[in-house]
Amino acid sequence: MRSVSLRAMIRGFAAGLDWAGIGRVVQRGARRRVGRAAGVVVAIALGLTPPGFAEVPPDGAAETLGPDAEAPGPDAETSAEASRDPGATTEKGEVVRPLPPHAPDWGPLTFLGDEIPPGESRSLRFESLDHFTAGLVTMRGVAPGPTLCVTAGVHGDELNGIAIARRLIDETDPAALAGTLIVVPIVNAYGFRNGSRYLPDRRDLNRYFPGNPRGSAAARIAYQFFEQVVRRCDSLVDLHTGSLNRANLPQIRTDLSVIDNLRLAWGFSIEHVIHNIGQPGTLRRAATDAGVATVLYEAGEPGRIDQEQIERGVAAIGATLGSLGMTQSGAVTPVVQRLYGRTQWVRSDASGIYVPFVELGDTVDVGQRVAEVTDPFSSEHVEIRTPVAGLVIGMALGQVVIPGFALLHIGIEAAPAPVLRSADGPPPPPGDDATPRKQSEADRLRAELADERPE
Repeated sequence: MRSVSLRAMIRGFAAGLDWAGIGRVVQRGARRRVGRAAGVVVAIALGLTPPGFAEVPPDGAAETLGPDAEAPGPDAETSAEASRDPGATTEKGEVVRPLPPHAPDWGPLTFLGDEIPPGESRSLRFESLDHFTAGLVTMRGVAPGPTLCVTAGVHGDELNGIAIARRLIDETDPAALAGTLIVVPIVNAYGFRNGSRYLPDRRDLNRYFPGNPRGSAAARIAYQFFEQVVRRCDSLVDLHTGSLNRANLPQIRTDLSVIDNLRLAWGFSIEHVIHNIGQPGTLRRAATDAGVATVLYEAGEPGRIDQEQIERGVAAIGATLGSLGMTQSGAVTPVVQRLYGRTQWVRSDASGIYVPFVELGDTVDVGQRVAEVTDPFSSEHVEIRTPVAGLVIGMALGQVVIPGFALLHIGIEAAPAPVLRSADGPPPPPGDDATPRKQSEADRLRAELADERPE
């Protein structure tokens, strides 16, 4: 099985780009972020440090916070650039770049009815018109930078993400931060209180984004949360675990055809990166469609606290803050990322007691015996063999199953179609050769993930 690194995938993307077309777009002055993102891809493909990858906040970062925020003026930008230290070196040879000094034009942030001065944090409360509430913490850094949102508990029983978000709040100092960090430890407070994945009406909140102000309770909650919180962000990390007695290997899922998502995944310091556009209605799909760079982080199983997975998640988000230029953190062990262009479920063909013979992270070959299902009445055993080779990135825990039940989730290392677009740019035009491939991928994912791979 051939391993495809994220760097190799980027090289493939770069080779397939219409650089002349991109140049014409930039010359016309349309969408400055497209030109900047293209520069990032070129630099990475050549093995260079992307210009402004860690040091310079994305264009228009302050403007995305809404009319109440003040954008840094040209003088502040010049001052920050002129005073920037080239960076100190740790004993391990890792470069730690200092934050730019406090910019005079970087003022307080008005958010959810409160004003947050630079260098301070506030515990706020999002409340919908239907009296649904969610607590969150907003940190306003001391210097200009992007706005990163971290959400957890969209499913109320996914505890690892909630613990990661709480640790992130406790360990982040707004006085050592550039930009703005918004952390929502529990989006679905109803589900959390009841130990449930769902809202009280048994609806899955992560199937209703970006929501509808006149729809069901779930659609209304999703709409108001999306409009009041998510649209204020430049980037979003959505934290999850497996679902319904399933566990997941630590992994990133994102639509890698969006350059800003690719950049966010690159800085996340997690080995396994899965190209997946996301189902319609999920928070990450809606955020990506709205121009917010988004990745989903999966680790562990629901209803349990896994300290190892929590430590790994906190470190990964710390690496992300450093890659976005929001913290001085540079002391992160590099990770060779593996890209999975597609995935496939191994399903049961029998009813009975399911016992797996493999574990998360195991490599499997075509035809390998990976599980057994036993009929408790007749003691008849049915072997489960995998139809594909790959890595076990998710699996059902031992339980009673029926025919068609999804048992093992296999990641297949292969690059997706070389289609790149900016997060705030339009999808490929109808005549683009990549359009049929992308649509086919979307259809396949929706059909495959409808029930057994909820996020």
